[in-house]
Amino acid sequence: MVNLPSWDLFITLFFIIGIAYGFILQKEKIIATLVSAYIALVIVSVWSETLHKFFLGEKAVLNQLFVRSNASPFTIQVIMFAVIILLLSSKSGISGSKASKSILSPLESIIYSFLTTALILSSIFYFLPAEARTAFAAQSKLAKLIIDYHNWWIMLPVLFLLFTGFRNGGSSSRSSE
Repeated sequence: MVNLPSWDLFITLFFIIGIAYGFILQKEKIIATLVSAYIALVIVSVWSETLHKFFLGEKAVLNQLFVRSNASPFTIQVIMFAVIILLLSSKSGISGSKASKSILSPLESIIYSFLTTALILSSIFYFLPAEARTAFAAQSKLAKLIIDYHNWWIMLPVLFLLFTGFRNGGSSSRSSE
């Protein structure tokens, strides 16, 4: 019998990679990625059904162009989500405040990275059909934690942004460095 790795291993690796990525990029870029994830979540929520109909051939662009494919709504949502995050975080010019030079900046970077990774994973799980989410939650303790607290993974980054903003005196990037 072959012992296959569990989903917990993949989720843990995703978190490790996400935190390492954020730590390497520093707080400013991870905040840009966090903001990009929120923007992507909104865009996917609004446009994924229309795009899915386009790929099914049910909706044409300019009444002429349409595509027929068997792409699932989940696939379309995840691809849209990833592409929007990648484009916005790398090409948009969005950046976090560079004014904070506190001793906790490395810790803040780790926390922002963790929360951004949790938001991204939670969103991907949220894109799954309810039956698939339930199956993942039954197979993985970490997936269950991420799925069950989806609303918290959406709110916690905002609360942490507010907390660090107040803790740093509400300074903005216009402050002298």
